[in-house]
This record gives sequence, structure tokens and C-alpha cells, in this order.
Amino acid sequence: DKAPCRLACPAGLNVQGYVQMVKEGKYKEALEIIMEDLPLPGVLGRVCPHGCEDACRRCDVDQPIAIRDLKRLAADQFDAREIEIECAPERAEKVAIIGSGPAGLSAAYQLARRGIKSVIYEAFSQPGGMLRVGIPDHRLPPAVLDQEIEVITNMGVEIKTNTPLGPDLTVDDLFDQGYKAVYLALGAHKGITLGVPGEQAEGVRQGVDFLREVNLSGKAKVGKHVAIVGGGNVAIDVARSAVRLGAESVQ
Repeated sequence: DKAPCRLACPAGLNVQGYVQMVKEGKYKEALEIIMEDLPLPGVLGRVCPHGCEDACRRCDVDQPIAIRDLKRLAADQFDAREIEIECAPERAEKVAIIGSGPAGLSAAYQLARRGIKSVIYEAFSQPGGMLRVGIPDHRLPPAVLDQEIEVITNMGVEIKTNTPLGPDLTVDDLFDQGYKAVYLALGAHKGITLGVPGEQAEGVRQGVDFLREVNLSGKAKVGKHVAIVGGGNVAIDVARSAVRLGAESVQ
């Protein structure tokens, strides 16, 4: 019978396994368990919404185990690039992946383990998708992301940046180039409009657009007083970024 923490995890991670290893100071072994299922332990150790902790049986006693932070601890103590990942013999078939966010990177990782090499096509100048352009550096340092993308490129996966899907590169083109499959991992980089008067006024911005500008250029125009509509992760990331960029008040 699987533990509730594991059942709550979208990736089905063996939570008890790696938590036990961290408890014993066996950080390498903890990463080996995590990387059976996914390639980004240090990233998820910082930004995962950790539904496992809400499901933790320890909640019935006092507080849940700090599962996400223990994952981060393991990733901080041992370099994920040093973990030996067993791969099946290389196969002839190639796969094209559109987008180098968490879905595209994970697909490339899982394919490589099965002996299938892929090429990732990324529209932006740097890989990572929303991890790169949607989450501020104070919450997810770029160095952590770069290191874990290297786990995947070290397996023989190629990432072509500045290469968006579009008129110059279509899905048909990719099949014509000999790819046996195309995996679309484009992400959701557009915010939702409210449909209210004044939404097009100067100074009104989508949170995801604002965060992309901050992440790619290190700055964005904020003015003195910022109002944010919404209260999710993007809202909090925008709020904390705005304060860092000099806003006097944020509501």
C-alpha cells in the first residue's frame, strides 16, 4: 500500500525512500531515488507546490514532514550531474521536443533513459521555459536550473535555442527531417484577460509578461504603487519582484 504522500505526488515519487536517506545523511542515495522519476531535484526542492506535505500523516499529530526542503537539501549536498543514470542501448529513432520547460526537459530525460535521443527546440535564448522566465531568481537561482539542465544535455540531448515553432519550422518540417515523433511542450505563457474597461491602459500588465521581462533583462518599470489582481504564485512572485525593483507599496 503506497503512503499518502506518494499518492499525492503528481510524479509518484518514492517520498519515504528519499526522506529516509536524507535522515541518514545519504544525499547521493536520496538523489538516486528521486531521479528514478524526475531529473530536476534542486528545482523542485524550491518551487514544487508540495501536495505531499498536505497529505502527510504527520499532519494528524502536529506538522507535516518538510518533504520539499529535504529534497532541496539532498540536491544542495550532492551534485545531480554526478548521479549515474542507467540508459538503455541507443535506438535509431529520434524525437523532436518543442519547448524546454519542465515538461520538455522531463520528456527528453525519460526518452534518453530508454535509449531514444531527442532534440529540444526552444523559442527563447535560454532553456528552462517558465522555470527560467516565470519564476524570479530569488526563488529559483539560475545556477540551480543550469546545473540540472546539464543533467539532461549530458545524456546526449541537444537543445536548440532561438528556434521557435512557426512559419520557419513546422511539425511537418520536423517529420520531414526524419523525427519519428514530435512532443509539444509549449507551456502556457499568456495570462488570462479580465475583460474589464481600462485593461489596455498604460501601466496595466500581465503578471507572466512582467516576470518574463524581469527574468530576461533584470529590470522592469514598476512605478511607485503597484496593485496586483490575483493571489496565486504568480501574484506573489510579481509582488516580491516589484518591491525588489523599488516599488514603495504593493497591494
